[in-house]
Amino acid sequence: EDCFYFNIFTPMLAPEEPLPVIVYIHGGAFLYGTGNKYFYDPSRLMDLDVVYVSINYRLGPLGFLSTGDDVVPGNNGLKDQSLALHWIKNNIHSFGESAG
Repeated sequence: EDCFYFNIFTPMLAPEEPLPVIVYIHGGAFLYGTGNKYFYDPSRLMDLDVVYVSINYRLGPLGFLSTGDDVVPGNNGLKDQSLALHWIKNNIHSFGESAG
């Protein structure tokens, strides 16, 4: 399942001031959707001097199937989202934001 990845857009690599961050997590009833730029083009946001991050995560049965026990506990899609937010918080400084 090659579906957990980030798209990070920044107007400059070494800004003089830390930039605000917009994190976009797409909807789609946990069945469909994408954070790819061909659906939500962030280019117009680059004039606003922000770092824009969108994520993709597991959907459908791969992301949300559960058998109600430890065999298939479910909510992998939500775990992907949580992991993404944690990674962004810890690493976004490399893309122009202080994360502070």
